[in-house]
Amino acid sequence: MKPIVRSILLLAIILLVPSCTPKPINMLTGINPDGSCYREFSDTPDSLFLMGDKSEKHNPFPVFIDSNWQISWTLGDSKPRTDFPLSKATFDSIKNKSQKSKENIVVRIRRNYQSVEDLDSQFRLKNANDWGKVTVKHRLEKKFRWFYTYYTYKETYKKLKLDFDIPIEKYMTKEEAQFWFTGKPEITKGMNGLEIREYVGQIEDNYNKWVVRNLWNEEFKVVLKNYDNLTQKPVTKEKLRTLNDSIFNSKINSSMDFDIIKTLNTFFKTNVFSTLSAKENSPLKKYDEDTNLRFAFFFSQAINYKLCLPGDIIQANNAVVDGETLTWKLTPQRLIPDDYILEAQSRKANIWAFILTGLIVIVALGSFIWKPWKR
Repeated sequence: MKPIVRSILLLAIILLVPSCTPKPINMLTGINPDGSCYREFSDTPDSLFLMGDKSEKHNPFPVFIDSNWQISWTLGDSKPRTDFPLSKATFDSIKNKSQKSKENIVVRIRRNYQSVEDLDSQFRLKNANDWGKVTVKHRLEKKFRWFYTYYTYKETYKKLKLDFDIPIEKYMTKEEAQFWFTGKPEITKGMNGLEIREYVGQIEDNYNKWVVRNLWNEEFKVVLKNYDNLTQKPVTKEKLRTLNDSIFNSKINSSMDFDIIKTLNTFFKTNVFSTLSAKENSPLKKYDEDTNLRFAFFFSQAINYKLCLPGDIIQANNAVVDGETLTWKLTPQRLIPDDYILEAQSRKANIWAFILTGLIVIVALGSFIWKPWKR
């Protein structure tokens, strides 16, 4: 398979088939009423980790586990236990129980922070984890309103830099791009199934055109950079540069399966461009390897992200709400069109404020009634 074909299929697959990603990371952030917080991860590690081996090979978590992390584990619906690492006898006993119940030991690691500001400044994923390269900002706004205290929590994941020449907005509106990668806004509201299918199909076609044109441009730059190495040049380098659009529009347009070398040879009726890809260390093969590394992040794990806020949830953007817990699915694709924001708001009743207000009302009424009676 030719380099450009591999690159296109790579980008198409990693952006459109997230099911190919590894097992997701289970991450939880908990906000306490006083503004302190914690971050927790859960996983089902192997036996060596359970018995104390926290080395990179056996540690399934995306962080280094030091003394700041509290470790607990459960089997099925059992109460959390903190006797970690497990002794050989305990592990053998638990293993027998898990084999009978067909349940795995779930380990949770938790780190507490005095504030969200501390979380923002101190929490980092491993450098080896692709998500650790993403810039994230954590913010909490706590407002006291007598009867209720309001909590607004926000995490902002910075937009990914694809460094493409042509922005996606040239092929679709900003709202369509947001919908394609994040599911919001709900631009299909009011459409029936047939209309949604046709509309989303058009968005997909435009997405494919955007991918193809940008990858063509990337490959074309490599050809131009190495054009002086050709022994026989069909046109000058500047002429070739000006023909970029004409060649693409006449030979490629929106086809996902194309080979730039074959395309250029056909357009100029020559075989001279084949020398750019024939050698083992050819610049196009090097470009293909760099492209694979460049988009490797899209093979990264998705994050099953949960957030717990005090009191009742009153607002959540694009999250599944279950009681005090909100759940998002966080994937690299969601970071393509813009910064991706997870935001929610809750309010917690100040019981003492209701009681105090009630007492004040009772005293006021009592005073009002007592004065006439006293006369």
